[in-house]
Amino acid sequence: MTIKDFHVLFEFNSWANARTIQALDSLSEEQLYMDLKNSFGSIHGTLVHLCGAEDIWLQRLNGANPGIFMKNENFPTYSSVKTKWKNVEEGWQNYLVTLTDQELTRTLIFNIQRGDEVTQKVWQSLQHLVNHSTYHRGQITTMIRQSGGTPIGTDLIVFYRQQK
Repeated sequence: MTIKDFHVLFEFNSWANARTIQALDSLSEEQLYMDLKNSFGSIHGTLVHLCGAEDIWLQRLNGANPGIFMKNENFPTYSSVKTKWKNVEEGWQNYLVTLTDQELTRTLIFNIQRGDEVTQKVWQSLQHLVNHSTYHRGQITTMIRQSGGTPIGTDLIVFYRQQK
């Protein structure tokens, strides 16, 4: 993949995140915290995880080895998650303008949550992040439906078709 390809993927990721937030804005606070027996319980829990993953990868790519993942109790309201996510999105925009071919092939070395050391290429991390976010947005889509709301399409092909 080229740098341009990664720019498009992250433009898609940002677009899909914004559409997900737009759909969630129509739900009540109560609906956001209902335990829907999903991977992270509620829509709020899944949002915290999704934002946390995007945040921790950004930190790793910027040279930090944070080791601490966002927790629901640190972002107890939907508003606090949205604010954090806006900051994370800005961080990604800043990172992506500095992306070079050399950076794509750089090897990251970091510790995952349970402490194991991992090495992988930057390009693998970037692909993983977008794929991971897509997976959890799909879960959120299901939870929006379960909560009586109406999701907004976030498929990559919808993004491509809107770019014409």
